[in-house]
Amino acid sequence: MNFIKRNIFICCLFSVFGIGCVDDDPKPFKQNVSLTIEHVWNDSVLHLNKAYFWDHDFITDTIITTTLTYHINNLSLLTSDDQRIPANLQYYMIDLESKKVLPEAIKFTSPKEGVNYYVKALEFTIGIADSLTNKLGMLNSSFIAPMYWGMVQGYINFKYEALSPQAKNSALLYHIGGYTKPYSNARTVTLTFDKPYYLNQNNSVLLSANLFKLFNSVNFIDIRQIDLIHSPNANSKLIADNMASMFKFLSFK
Repeated sequence: MNFIKRNIFICCLFSVFGIGCVDDDPKPFKQNVSLTIEHVWNDSVLHLNKAYFWDHDFITDTIITTTLTYHINNLSLLTSDDQRIPANLQYYMIDLESKKVLPEAIKFTSPKEGVNYYVKALEFTIGIADSLTNKLGMLNSSFIAPMYWGMVQGYINFKYEALSPQAKNSALLYHIGGYTKPYSNARTVTLTFDKPYYLNQNNSVLLSANLFKLFNSVNFIDIRQIDLIHSPNANSKLIADNMASMFKFLSFK
């Protein structure tokens, strides 16, 4: 009995003075990274149903974005030793009107605990390049049906609609998709960070998507001539090239 009391007394002392009763060794953990995309028009935050202006060639175009929805898929963080940390899901869709990412926020989780990871870049695909996924419509249960054309053309990778008094019918309708040649309109984007970043337990990466570059980057888009795209064609390839150029790395925290 005295032996038991003595052991209880010793444990109490350990508890009071913090000696040996608490394991202070840090436990290994998996690192988590969240991704946020800010949509802008040059240096201004992009708001739906607000007028933005484009001065060029001694004229001014007025563009009022009303719809922006696009698929962003196959996201991976690239490490300094050339490993890949894939996003928790393969397919996502961004809907600016609802201010949502479907089916959930974009996040990454490192594959192993207790490993030091340094990430140097982010890679992703705008659109759905996989022919079988396009043909069978396998994502219809996860995403809204209007982003799917049918078996011949597959998914609308990028849906952009706007009002503009300079356009033929005072509106722009760009529904960009297609997964077969010559109109394979998914695009892969690689954004290199300004330096390698060490992954802590919780991290965040911030990108911007500049909608102005949809009209003026790789290709110049004359909205007086190109105002309606609702099937894969030569003009859809021009927009697809531009949509890949919209994205820019801003910060990693």
